[in-house]
Amino acid sequence: MKAKTAQLLLTKMIMKWQSTPQLFWQREFERRQLLKAFTIYKIMKKREKQQNQRRFWVRQIFNEERRRLQGASDNLIREMQYIDMEKYIEYLRMDISTFDELLRLIGPKIEKQHVIRSPISALTLEICLRYLASGDNMASISFAFRVGLNTVSKIVSETCEAIWNVLKEKVFPEINEDLCKEKANEFERQWNFPNCIRAIDGRHMTIMAPPHSGSSYYNYKGTHSIVLLAVTDANYCFIAVDIGAEGRRSDGGIFMENEIRRHLINNTLNLPPPRSIVENGPQLPFVLVGDEAFALTSFMMRPYPRANNLNLQKKVFNYRLSRARRIVECAFGIFTARWRIFRRSLSTNIHNAISIVKATVCLHNFLMQKDLAVSTEKRQYMLSPSDYANVCSTSQLHCFDNTEIVNGIQSAVNIRDAFTNFFCTVGAIEEQWEKALQNDF
Repeated sequence: MKAKTAQLLLTKMIMKWQSTPQLFWQREFERRQLLKAFTIYKIMKKREKQQNQRRFWVRQIFNEERRRLQGASDNLIREMQYIDMEKYIEYLRMDISTFDELLRLIGPKIEKQHVIRSPISALTLEICLRYLASGDNMASISFAFRVGLNTVSKIVSETCEAIWNVLKEKVFPEINEDLCKEKANEFERQWNFPNCIRAIDGRHMTIMAPPHSGSSYYNYKGTHSIVLLAVTDANYCFIAVDIGAEGRRSDGGIFMENEIRRHLINNTLNLPPPRSIVENGPQLPFVLVGDEAFALTSFMMRPYPRANNLNLQKKVFNYRLSRARRIVECAFGIFTARWRIFRRSLSTNIHNAISIVKATVCLHNFLMQKDLAVSTEKRQYMLSPSDYANVCSTSQLHCFDNTEIVNGIQSAVNIRDAFTNFFCTVGAIEEQWEKALQNDF
């Protein structure tokens, strides 16, 4: 019996004793019984208080001595650092120089003052990175690093906030005209889609059902989630992100209320003016590419609806758009393969879940920008000029004609048709015909 239950029984006995008329000897007997019950209640309350009191400041297995002797930070990580660098990268998802640079950037934000006990310095970042990279729960991380469970929870929360606050200005470039032209050239060179500056898509980050949330975060996949709406460049880096929308909302609905869309509508995003993708051709705007979830506009290209009977021209456009749009899908794949915490439900509240996603997005860009320093071989898919006539005649498509589309196109449909004509004539690539005929995209 708990002290609270004993208190309720004692209160009922007192009220009964006061309200029931009895003889003197009966009341005296009941009074003595009440005194015994009160004594028992005081003893039980004292025992509960003793049990609830903290028995020790830190468990012996988590003290500083044990942490240095058997914790992963001072043993396993140091061993891999000197003996097996490949496993070190697999453990923390970065090499030593990158880790030292990251620690140098966010160290002042996460370092604690030395008051009574020595603070946890670099161990803080190692705990956070291992938690994000492994997908293990916090209890496993606690035992591995010899740190208390509550300490791990606080470390992850504070370090993720610090990573976002420090890296967001570094890894997300300011959008301007020169940057847009550079990204468009990369899309055209690597993925054969001219005047494309970004690829956009959303991904559901699974979470545990928040309390009292109803169906707000319940998505069409049958899980609860928050949405990561991301805009990526041709090199799998996130250029802009929208994090935290309820899982029940669609990608297109989130984009309709997004700040990027408002800038695109108001033409305040420092985009370059429309340019011709062929000599003496029409002036076409710079666009984003997305899937069927997004509305077709002058700045957003989406595929032709597959519900209709598409001709070869439209299938070619859908394939070429898919080539450019799948970059964002590949970026999500790299993102979740590197940070395996997203292969399970995030067992935390909404605020911490958003912080985790924001931190990992910054870390993804931080590492991808390191990888981009290594030169990669560029592939060329464009047909030779001698093949243009054969392409137009065998596919029975009309050639690109400047008189059909005038400069300064405003209609989104005409813009998409202009890209379609370009892809089927002078902008054709060798593999698109087979892919379009087989619907292999």
